[in-house]
Amino acid sequence: MFCSLDRADIVLKPDSDGRSQFVQTDHRTTEDIESAQELSAVFALIRILNPKRMAEPGSPEPMVICSFQDRPPEFLRVIISSTGGRCVYGDNLTTDADLPAPQPLDQVINSSFAALALAVSREFQADMTTDGLRKIEERLTLIFQPADEDENAYWSAVLKLGAFGGELIRKFNGGDWTKVETGTLPFALTTSFRGESATVNPLGKAIKFFANGSDDSLVALVNMLRQNL
Repeated sequence: MFCSLDRADIVLKPDSDGRSQFVQTDHRTTEDIESAQELSAVFALIRILNPKRMAEPGSPEPMVICSFQDRPPEFLRVIISSTGGRCVYGDNLTTDADLPAPQPLDQVINSSFAALALAVSREFQADMTTDGLRKIEERLTLIFQPADEDENAYWSAVLKLGAFGGELIRKFNGGDWTKVETGTLPFALTTSFRGESATVNPLGKAIKFFANGSDDSLVALVNMLRQNL
């Protein structure tokens, strides 16, 4: 599976350079990964970048090794390269030594969230509007599963709602997804609020929505930001 976002699957001893080593496993077939490309891309970004935040101050950046059943699709190989991860696959853990050239990480992050939001819009037949966001909240609430019952379903719902809400903020207020060092997940959104730059956390808001319901609706967040351009 590809479900754990707030932890690493395996922790290895530090390498010869003193870098902590983490392994993230994905047992899906290549076809299964490609069938959920947009969600898989954001999952991969988080599963590689989150462990990199675990290093003690002054310590070398950790190494994250992504282990697959088969050689992963090109889009995942680009993400692994761009985030500084390593890739192994197969029963013999063949090292993928020919990863594509890394792309600018900020571009990879923003394009991945935009693609996921578009996929969510198509999945739920919801326009990129506040009414569309409200529809997605309602639909995801009906199929939501707590993390301790179905971790994959839980994090999938969080990412789908957070990505759509974040992209809706970008539509109205502009901004970019950025890598951050705090919070459960390593991304926030830098946008405009009252004529100044501000940071909001659509993914964290999605986590709160599934915990608290309508009191933490992303619709309210989007409306507040939109009214204070």
